[in-house]
This record gives sequence, structure tokens and C-alpha cells, in this order.
Amino acid sequence: MRIRIFLQRGQTLVLFLGFAAALVSVLLVAFNSGQTTNAKMRAMNAADAAAYSGAVWQARTLNFQAYTNRAMVANEVAIAQSVSLRSWVSYVNNFINNGPAALLKLVPYLGAAVNAVGNVIKSVNQAVQSSLPMAETLLRGINQVYYPAQVAMNASGTLVAQDLARNVALKNGAQVSNAEIELFAKNTIAWTALTDSYIGTRGGKVNSDRRTRLREVTLASRDGFTQSRDWSKGFPLVFEFRKQGGTDLIDFDAWKGLDSSRLQTGWTPKGWLVTVPMGWGGAQGYNPNKVSKTGIHGNTNDWNSIDGRAAQAEANGKNAKNIQSPFPNYRDIKNPKVKDADLHVPFVVEVVVNKAQIKTSDDPAIQGKAILHDGRIVDPAPNFAGGNTGVYALSTACVRFSRPYGADRPGGVEYPSLFNPYWRASLATNSALSRGIVDGLKGLAPVAAIVDGSGSCG
Repeated sequence: MRIRIFLQRGQTLVLFLGFAAALVSVLLVAFNSGQTTNAKMRAMNAADAAAYSGAVWQARTLNFQAYTNRAMVANEVAIAQSVSLRSWVSYVNNFINNGPAALLKLVPYLGAAVNAVGNVIKSVNQAVQSSLPMAETLLRGINQVYYPAQVAMNASGTLVAQDLARNVALKNGAQVSNAEIELFAKNTIAWTALTDSYIGTRGGKVNSDRRTRLREVTLASRDGFTQSRDWSKGFPLVFEFRKQGGTDLIDFDAWKGLDSSRLQTGWTPKGWLVTVPMGWGGAQGYNPNKVSKTGIHGNTNDWNSIDGRAAQAEANGKNAKNIQSPFPNYRDIKNPKVKDADLHVPFVVEVVVNKAQIKTSDDPAIQGKAILHDGRIVDPAPNFAGGNTGVYALSTACVRFSRPYGADRPGGVEYPSLFNPYWRASLATNSALSRGIVDGLKGLAPVAAIVDGSGSCG
């Protein structure tokens, strides 16, 4: 009886050892799963940070081009204001010293005052006509610097963004995957398809010049004094004192300002019987050619009259000054006449946390394999992607034209352009194309790519 009891001892130990082996296997699997999940989260965060950083750089590059375009417009408007001032001062000088008003100098007492004013205006006109053209040349020269800067910044858009993405991934414990070249090519194609250079065609036809939009924006940005200096006063059917004037950009070659006035009296159904020119003045800053065309110059536009022809003679003659630099080239989105309110650029990055960076049970520092009670060997180490090289994550960021919240443009939607710095970056969902590229390099079936679809950034 005692012998039977002795033989039964130790059976519990055998069962415990088997259970312990199975428990260790389960714990190792749980440990490896936790480590892999942690690495996956790290890879996802690194991919998001890398993609967003690259997209932010591209958004800033577009905004830089927008700011420089706005600076070009501001400088061109300043040139137009300078030419307007030269034209207007020339007009005042001729009004007082050369027009009928100069007869007031013959009036006793009053003549001395008129003569003094005339001398001051003459001096001011000489100073203005000699000094302001230098400012016009300086402003145009500054504009010539902006376009090469735009080209250089745009060329660096994808290169710098990719370098930023690479460094950000490293800072977050990952690195860009072996799909870097393919995704860089995709990012570059999307980036170069968004914008274009708009340059003049010297020696060609005016209507073939590609700088039309910059010209239109500049003309629309002129102040009231530059656009139109028209007004008239008088008594109906008896007499009228009419002033006309304004400054225009003609053929991308010259800012030309005209000002004139005349006194009209003796109205008939066919017009005024008597017309007396009272004052005239004009100026232009040109490159490369002095412009003889008239343009609009305000709202009256009667430049074939006696006073109008005198104003043109001033603008085409002594007050025509060479600016020495042409109207600037610039960059803008391609096909700006297409009102697409959702132009965007995707920036895609894939990162990998290498297997060597993930501590799992197959690491030499951790005893790798577990043996079950029936003698079978279990390898709980995870099966990493990319030929068992590590954990991967794909992320897409999107660069879009979007006004800040609550700052909508009055009157409707503002379409994308490089004249307002409203390009911003945000994270987006991946597209089937991006997923197909990275999965194809790993030899995986395109199942995930089909699920991704077009993505939220195309």
C-alpha cells in the first residue's frame, strides 16, 4: 500500500511542467505582439510626422511664391504711382506756366504771386522728372530678383521636402523605406504638375505674352489717383471745364500717364463751338520701347483733342524715361483660367522600423523558442513585412489652397493661385496608387491598394 502511494507522487509535477511550457509560449507570443504593436505605432507616428513635415515645406514654398508675386504687384503699382505723379506735376506746371492761366502773371499784384507759384512748380517738376525715374528703375530691378528666387524655391520643393521627411523619420526612431525612389518620383510628378512659369516673349506678338495675369492683377490693384484723374465742372449748355487723366500699362512695355484739361463753351447739338486747352502733361517709364500708343487713361479718353495731343507729346518726349528692366516674369498655377477650387499636391512617405530595433523573443538577449509538453517547438517571433525586415507604415499629407477659417472671400469662392499665401498642409488618406507602389516592391498582393481607393488627396 505504501509502495502505491509512493509511485503516484510526481504526476502533478509532470502536468505542471507541461502547463508552464504552454504558458511561457503564450506569454512570449503576447510579448512579441506587444512589441510589434508598439513598433507599428512608432512607425505610423514617424510616417505621419515625416509626410506632414515635407508637405509643410511645399506649402511654404508655394506661399513664398505668392508673397513674391504680391511684392511684384506692389512694386509695379508703386511705379505706376510714380509715373502718375510725374504726369500730374507736369500737367500742373504747364497749367500755370504755359497755359492760359499764365496770363494771370500780367495782372498787377496777382501776377507776382502767380509767378512765384509758377517758379516753385517748375522747380518741383524738374526735381520730380529727374529723381522719380531712378526709383522706378530700382523697383523694377527688385522685381527682376523675385522670379529667379521663385524658380529656385520651386525647384527645391520636393528635394528639401524629401530630406526633411528623411530626417524627421530618423528623429522618430524609423527610416524611409526602400520605396523612397519610387515615391519621390510620384511626389515630384505631382509637384511639377501644379505650377508653371509665365514669361514674356520678346520680339513676338503681344497676345502671345504669358504674363497677362500678373498684368491684370497689377492694373486692378491701382489706387484711384493712378487709375483715373477725371472730373468736370461747369454750367449746363454754357461752359464746361473738363479734366481727364490716368495711368496704364501698355503692351507690357511702358507705364504711361496722361493728364490734360480744357475749357469748352458755346454748346450746340454738334458739340462745343470753342475749345481752349488749359493744361497738359504726361510721363512714361518704358522698357524696352518708348510707347506711342494712347491707352485708356481714365474714363474720358478724348486724347485726340488739342490738349490730349499735347499731353501725349509730353509723355512721348521729354518725360519718357527708360526703366532699364522689363516687366517681370513670375510663377503661378497651371491653367489659371480653369476654376478648380480643389487643386492639391500629395506628398507620400513610407517608413520602416527595422527588425533589429524591435526586441522580440527571437532576440539573442531573450531566450527565443518555447517547447510544449508534447515536444513540439513553437517560434513565437512575428513575421515582419518586406522579407521579414521590419514594420512598415505609409502616410500621405496634402497641400491645398484654403483660406483660414472664418476668413472667406467676400463675394464667393477664391480659386487657387499664387497671388495669395493660403496654401496649407494637412494629413490625408493614402491612395491606391501609393499603396500599390509600396506593396508591389514587397511582393504583396494589391488587396490593400484596392481597399484604399483614390485617397483624400488623389
